[in-house]
Amino acid sequence: MNAAPGFDEDFLEFESKVTQVMKLLEDINNANKKEDEDSLTKKPVQKNLFDDIDENNFIVTVKENRTVLNRSALDNDEVDTKTTNNQMDKFTFMQQLEKDAEERTKARRERERLAQHFRTLGNEAFHKKSYEKAINMYTKAMEHIRDSPILYNNRALAYMKLKNYKRGIMDCDYVLNKLEEKNIRSWLYRAAAYKRLGDEKNFETSIKLARKNNPKKGDFIDDFLEKLKMESI
Repeated sequence: MNAAPGFDEDFLEFESKVTQVMKLLEDINNANKKEDEDSLTKKPVQKNLFDDIDENNFIVTVKENRTVLNRSALDNDEVDTKTTNNQMDKFTFMQQLEKDAEERTKARRERERLAQHFRTLGNEAFHKKSYEKAINMYTKAMEHIRDSPILYNNRALAYMKLKNYKRGIMDCDYVLNKLEEKNIRSWLYRAAAYKRLGDEKNFETSIKLARKNNPKKGDFIDDFLEKLKMESI
């Protein structure tokens, strides 16, 4: 039985297209392998230590509803029969406490939203090396949230970029004394600022306390010290 006219030509053309596709897939596979090999051998880009502002969630964990609603204590209180008639009864009092706690929580969330907005603007300004603007934005964020170590640390670093080391130290000290005594960024920024001021005693003290308060982060601190020798703020 003879093949239909044009059969051989169609088959050869199909076979040629298959070969081209297989060659293309092989080239793509080889290219991917090369990229994987390059990624394994390429050294990671080292960021300048003092360009590394904290991008983490800036909201510090605080105790919710600082007014504790201790129902059992209230239920066990003896009722003073001599109280005036206009004194709120327990039920009304509990309702008011719960309402106040809810309103405080809602108000804080709104403050967090505003603080996050200004913090984002501050980070953008920092990355553009507009350090004065960054400081202003972090300060505005603090007007809404005063207990976030990240805001103070980022502002401290912006001050240090402007070589206002003493003001940077003040922000670090506020974190360590008022908010989070083990905060490693505060200790290391503090150390760097004292180093730039030529105050070796306070530099050494800051590093010592950074290690004491963060015993599992020795490698991170060592890496910081190595970079500090090579970099300027």
